[in-house]
Amino acid sequence: MRRRTPVVAVVVVVAMSMGGCATTAVPAAPAPPPGPGAGSGSGAFNPTDIAWLQLTVPMTENAVTAAHLAADHAASTAVRSAASALEPAQDGFLTRLRAARDRAGLPAGNVHSGHQMPGMITEADLVALRTSHGGDFDQRLVALLRAHSKQIVVLAKGEQTAGADPATQALARDLATAATREAEVLDRTS
Repeated sequence: MRRRTPVVAVVVVVAMSMGGCATTAVPAAPAPPPGPGAGSGSGAFNPTDIAWLQLTVPMTENAVTAAHLAADHAASTAVRSAASALEPAQDGFLTRLRAARDRAGLPAGNVHSGHQMPGMITEADLVALRTSHGGDFDQRLVALLRAHSKQIVVLAKGEQTAGADPATQALARDLATAATREAEVLDRTS
């Protein structure tokens, strides 16, 4: 019997290469044995789970960093309020994403550092945000966070469709729901 590659894993790799990311996902490592408190949902991670975590963790880290800048750089009360409202959920998701990454046995480093991909707030974007204030900052931040939210939804759907680890799939579903709400909030700021 021929083994078929999950379509979404192929789509993730194609999307990353089209966006300027030539790195493919590391082959799935065996999941570490469940430790105390691991609970249900500890399963085997497939290449889609691995690729999703390797991409979503740094995307969320950079989005959180960008949103934190609004308090000191934004001119618009609406932008400051939107960023402030998004922060607690993003911080919570970041904690959950890092725990899933650790459960999968993946390194903490960003394998996509320096890559240009849809929805990824890059180090260059963060530098530009740190050096801008007022209306310029507001426009940049909203555009970056809006693109981030929309891409998170796309990637989360792929994980839900082709991932193997039930807990990671559930995390993707929750993240997609939150990202959809975030995009709506950001759309109202402009």
